[in-house]
Formats: sequence, structure tokens, C-alpha cells
Amino acid sequence: MDFKPSNGFFDLCINVSNENKHRLDDILLKLYQNGYKTVMLNQTVHESAIDCDKKKKKKGEENMVPDPINVCKLNEKFEGKMCILNRITFICSNSTKTHTLTQSANLKKYNLYAIVPTKQDMLEFACTQLNADLITMRPSISGIKLKRKLYRQAVARGLCFEIQYADLLNRKTRIATIHYSHLLHMYYKCMNVIISSGADNPNLIRSPYDIINLGSMLGLSESKSKAAILNQCQLLLLRAERRISGKAVFTVEFTKEPIEEDNEETF
Repeated sequence: MDFKPSNGFFDLCINVSNENKHRLDDILLKLYQNGYKTVMLNQTVHESAIDCDKKKKKKGEENMVPDPINVCKLNEKFEGKMCILNRITFICSNSTKTHTLTQSANLKKYNLYAIVPTKQDMLEFACTQLNADLITMRPSISGIKLKRKLYRQAVARGLCFEIQYADLLNRKTRIATIHYSHLLHMYYKCMNVIISSGADNPNLIRSPYDIINLGSMLGLSESKSKAAILNQCQLLLLRAERRISGKAVFTVEFTKEPIEEDNEETF
């Protein structure tokens, strides 16, 4: 569970499921060959899992949040040259269900807790109240309005927003992903933005330098693109460590900028 700060590049979302576990070694090897030093294996929980557990008469809070992947052997395989950690992503429309999730002891076994809001109320709750680490806006989910004020409130609380470049490689989600990333730039110059792959097979992995070049398409400068796979990821994981341990979160002061009126953009 211990996070060791890295001087290398980060990929904080490699999607792992029963269907692609046999590809995991190939994915990790390609990440290593491309120069990544810290990698997160992501498991996704949908809110429907909570309803299923209720039907099982409490069998279930622990079943709702699966055990994290045992990364000890994987870390040993790379002999300390790459740090492999665990992440959980919760797809949710209802803030009351996030409370149920946080009651699971398994949640603290993960190094990072990300939320995918599917309704406007859930997005607003995540930005202003939820004790998570990362907000992921899925381009396949429509009807959610990201407002400037919400974004800034989330940044002030230390939350990060995620762009997954796998969505850029997919024709069906490319335009929505570019639109979302340009909103982040327009609203607050891409403060607290990370870029991860969202990959579930080796063919989707791109080198860090390709990602930095992709940043221009997303509205990020070269320095912001580099920070999105380096410094910003490190700060995110340090904050997540404080959440898990229950310690106070550090604060960061930003220079004052004129507050503009909220724009409402719908995905």
C-alpha cells in the first residue's frame, strides 16, 4: 500500500477485468519499455453492485468493493524499477450510494479512489463534498453540465480531473473528449488535470512523449501536458495517501484571477 514518490512518468488508469487479465503482463511490459515508472491497475464498480448486495441480505458490503489486485509479485517482477498500485473507480448517479461504498473496509486498500458521475447532482456533490481523489468525466455519458464554479470548487478542495487518451483514440468519443478538455482549459487553465491511458490492452499504450504532443489537441501547453503525467500525478497520490490515513490535506495557494460568469456546457 505504501506509495513511493517517483521521478518518472505516471499512468494512473490501466483497466483490469476478468476478460483482459491474461493481457496484464504484456500491458505492464509495454508501459515499462515506454518509460513509465508508476502505474495504477484500475477496477471499476458500478452503482448497480450496491443494489445486488442489498438483495443478498448484507452478505455484501465487502463483495461490493472487490479486493485489490495483489501487486506484490508484479512489483517484484520489475525489481523496483516500476511501482504498481491499485485504483478503484465508482460509476454513480446517487450521492447516497457513495456513502454505502465508503463503509466498505476494502476501499482503504486502494491507493486511489475515482468517481464517474452519471447525473448532474452527483457531479455537484463530487466537486463540493465527496471525499474522493479524482473525477472522471466519461464522454459516453451525456447531459452533464460542467460549470466554471464547480471546477474551481473541486480544485480548491484538492480534487483532480482526468482525461483518458484511450477516448481520443476512439472515433466515437474523440470529439466529446476534446470538448471536455478545452472546457477545463477555458475554465481554469487546466488546473489539477491528469492524463492517463484508460487502456485495457497493450495496443492502446502510447509513450509519454506522444502524450505530451497530444496535449496541444486537448488545449494544454507543453508544460501542462508534461505536468499531467508527472508532477500533478505525484501530488494527487500524496493527497490520496492523506485521505486514506485520515491526516489533514495540504493546501495550495493560487494567484487570484478574475471570476468570470459561469458558462454551462453540456456533454
